[in-house]
Amino acid sequence: MVKPKIFGIGLSKTGTSSLARALEILGYKTRDYPGIERYVRGDVSSVDAEMIESNDAVTDTPIPSFYRELDARYPRSKFILTVREREGWLVSCRKQFTEKLAERQNEAHKNLFIDLYGTDVFDEQKFRRGYDRFVAGVLEYFAARTGDLLVIDVTAGEGWEKLCPFLSKPIPDVPFPKANVTSIRWIDIAEVVSLAKRAGDELWSATDAALAAAGGGPGAPDADPRGKGAAKAPSKLFTRALAALVGGDAGTVRRAKAAAHDVVARGLRRLTPQIPVLSRGEQVDAYAVRARWNHAWLVDVSLASPPHDVANETVVSIALIEDGRPIYGVVFAPQRDVLYFGKLGQGAYRVSGGNAPTKLASRSRGPQPDHTPPRAADDRRVTPTAIALCECLAQDDKRCVCDEPSTEWNTAAAHAIARVLGRKFVERETREELKYNTPTMSNHGFFLD
Repeated sequence: MVKPKIFGIGLSKTGTSSLARALEILGYKTRDYPGIERYVRGDVSSVDAEMIESNDAVTDTPIPSFYRELDARYPRSKFILTVREREGWLVSCRKQFTEKLAERQNEAHKNLFIDLYGTDVFDEQKFRRGYDRFVAGVLEYFAARTGDLLVIDVTAGEGWEKLCPFLSKPIPDVPFPKANVTSIRWIDIAEVVSLAKRAGDELWSATDAALAAAGGGPGAPDADPRGKGAAKAPSKLFTRALAALVGGDAGTVRRAKAAAHDVVARGLRRLTPQIPVLSRGEQVDAYAVRARWNHAWLVDVSLASPPHDVANETVVSIALIEDGRPIYGVVFAPQRDVLYFGKLGQGAYRVSGGNAPTKLASRSRGPQPDHTPPRAADDRRVTPTAIALCECLAQDDKRCVCDEPSTEWNTAAAHAIARVLGRKFVERETREELKYNTPTMSNHGFFLD
């Protein structure tokens, strides 16, 4: 009797590798992208039968091209169609299906892709039609057998909650494997920087209103030096107006922060709809839900309250977390018009006013014990605010120590920039690097190593 199988029949670049890893976590012996040595349309002998027999599940090329034949050979099998937002899929295919790749492919692969798309080198219209034709064909074939087919978009965040019931498996207590990691790596840090600056514009608008309510205005001696349409410049005006703002009623402060936050949150959701946004001061999902996430944005808009140091504590912070570690960070102090940003693999920078970005120097670290204890004589005590931590990094301080507890929103963006520079934020008690999206969303005392 032929043993039923699980076949991943989504086209390449639709999250097939994520699906394969998920199946492995669920206990299935899985083969991803087995490849092909010969290709004849409709001839299932083109697929290595021994490879299928020796695995519980098989995904990616050439499996999608033979789902009908495999269904006939392996009755009662389960089929999983991974799909993806089409425009994003086309972007991925443009990067993969190049002439250089076509030159390296064997004839079987060339013929298979020509059969699917009408070409083995990316052509947007042909790939678009090929994608639509393939998905429509699968849906039509299984129209009367919905229990045998699962359609899932892992790149948009769908995961265990759809896959496990389909396979009659309990949901494991681990995150679903990363979906669409390639597209995450392609996120342009400049787009995140733009969102931080637009949030800063909202804070400028709020402080202008607060200054006017406090009796200031365009005619005042220290009036806004920006001028209409001019670039924002550091000024005492912002600090004085901000003091008026935070010294006013709670509703005014709340509205200012909400307006700035909404600019960032809406922009991130457009940029990466599959990644949740966590904001300080807003309802956060239960850890049982968050524990399954590979990625999350941490967003904070902080306004200082007198008598604290306004210049050090009014910031817009944005960080992207991947498996508990920050990989993108943007910190913007609008009153000084100073901005820090960094992305793993692309360096970290400081921008002051309208000047060109200045690249921060990475630390050259020779062999040394991991996370050595703080050296009290060399310590610089700092408050755990994003801008203060970035200043430590820019000045290449040997050791910054934060004795106070803090939230993950305080540290995440600056920590990302530190990691870009080859440094770490290390918890003082455990000597372990800080992690994010934790049950408490908070940190104990730590030091910059």
